[in-house]
Amino acid sequence: MKILLVADHSSVAAQVTTAVEGWDDSSVFHVSMPKRALALLDEGEAYDVVVADNDTHPAGGLFLCREVKARWQMGREMPPVVLLIARPQDSWLANWAQADAYVLKPADPFDLREALEAVVAGEPVPALPGIGGEPKPSLLDPGPSAAVAARTGAAGRPDEGGAAELPAGRTGSEAEPGLGVTPMGD
Repeated sequence: MKILLVADHSSVAAQVTTAVEGWDDSSVFHVSMPKRALALLDEGEAYDVVVADNDTHPAGGLFLCREVKARWQMGREMPPVVLLIARPQDSWLANWAQADAYVLKPADPFDLREALEAVVAGEPVPALPGIGGEPKPSLLDPGPSAAVAARTGAAGRPDEGGAAELPAGRTGSEAEPGLGVTPMGD
């Protein structure tokens, strides 16, 4: 397994290298800046997985993850991304960034190893403490399902109905009677 590690703290780098020590044919290439990692990926360097510390400066792991996922959605070959997060509350940010998985720091080496194996194999993330991943769909993904559209408001207000459901002659832009709004020009 070829791992691109993005972290500017030696303790985080040690957590990841400890987790993969002893793996046959595994190697960790460590860079300290997300922009350097993107440059390597843009140059065509192939990795099985990117492990990024969310607290890396000046741009964090969320930035890196969003950039990797944007390139992938535009048709480029990109590896999966595992984010290392400092607080359990940051899990929603990891999901927003479309990380394939997140691991709470300090990472247990055995749990991190299981998460990496699952992500690289394309399997579900193991249900272990401090590990998860439910990437949010991208705006580039096909339209939302009816359930997602209703939950997020993408389908319009529930009392509006779709455009095909408007009464004949109504465009939906006319003022509703009793709302205290009068159309301009009246």
